[in-house]
Amino acid sequence: MIRLIVVSLLAAAAVVAAGCGRPPAPAGPPSAAPSHLPSDTPSKAASMVCADEAQHEISLSLQLELARPVTPTWSDHLYSCRYPYPVGTMTLSVKELAGTAAAASYFTALRSHVTRPVTVPGLGQEAYREPDGSLVVHKDFMVLRIDVGGLPGRFGQPPLSRSEAARRVGADIMACWTGH
Repeated sequence: MIRLIVVSLLAAAAVVAAGCGRPPAPAGPPSAAPSHLPSDTPSKAASMVCADEAQHEISLSLQLELARPVTPTWSDHLYSCRYPYPVGTMTLSVKELAGTAAAASYFTALRSHVTRPVTVPGLGQEAYREPDGSLVVHKDFMVLRIDVGGLPGRFGQPPLSRSEAARRVGADIMACWTGH
């Protein structure tokens, strides 16, 4: 039974990774100080978090079907959408900033308002988990927040914790953001 679960999870991960719709970025040295000037529209990378493809991939990762499609919003360089599930709601948002340093400062400011944030290694340049399981990730000129506070403590099949759901969604998005 455990082997079947592991095989199923690996298959789902392969589908998610393949679903990003583009080949992996070529390896190369990271630029020292990437710069981005936010515009009147969200970047392609930010837009990915609410796209139909992301909705499908996230549903596979969480083993939950959406109750209805998501509707994105864009205001003050914040792209966001609510993922409505029959059991509750998850909200994804991406704040676009002028560059990596500005995004790092924004990330640090968000973290400073959280009681006992838990560092989460391996996602973006830095990431932390909030007490309710929500996840915040800094990557390049963007800060991603996966708010799982509107979901029950355990859900899906097999049952996931909110923090595990946020980690899976964060890993899915980071896999698609490679090269952005």
